[in-house]
Amino acid sequence: MRSNSLSLDSLANPLWLLLVGAVLLLFACQSPPLSPADRFKQEVKSILDKLCTTLGEPVSKSDVPGIATVLSEIEPQVVELCRLCPFQVGVMDQHGKILAVHPPTRRNNNFSDYDLVIKTINSKQIQQQRFFLQDGSALFIICAPILRKDTVIGLTAIAINAEEAKSKWGLTEKEFMDLNFNT
Repeated sequence: MRSNSLSLDSLANPLWLLLVGAVLLLFACQSPPLSPADRFKQEVKSILDKLCTTLGEPVSKSDVPGIATVLSEIEPQVVELCRLCPFQVGVMDQHGKILAVHPPTRRNNNFSDYDLVIKTINSKQIQQQRFFLQDGSALFIICAPILRKDTVIGLTAIAINAEEAKSKWGLTEKEFMDLNFNT
């Protein structure tokens, strides 16, 4: 007569196969580690997203003290992004006129004729460009539109020293220029 009970041997094979399958599935579902360029993009994009969200109200009213407050509140994240480099975060109106810069400077520039600003306003998307300072050092500038109902009401930009970006993230100029901050 045949027994209706299962033996341990018959259970061991399917359980073992199920366990191995689960482990393989777990490893197959994990995404590969981010490249240095993608890590840089993720960190910068996170800060730009927060800036664009929190700056909407004060920029729409040209509220310079309100903008300064937002910039000082986000400063710890920006400093973490670029701890030792001479970074700046700028906020402009919808025409490219500076409303505020952090850390504050005495300059009050109008960037409305800069190609980067024009491209950002026209595309309504994040754009980046490399700039050179008078001493020959390079800056990576990332400029993002501040939108309200698909209308550009202002811009925010982050400037990061190219040497610091290379030192911290291994980011070359080509990799920087090839990044798409809009995906």
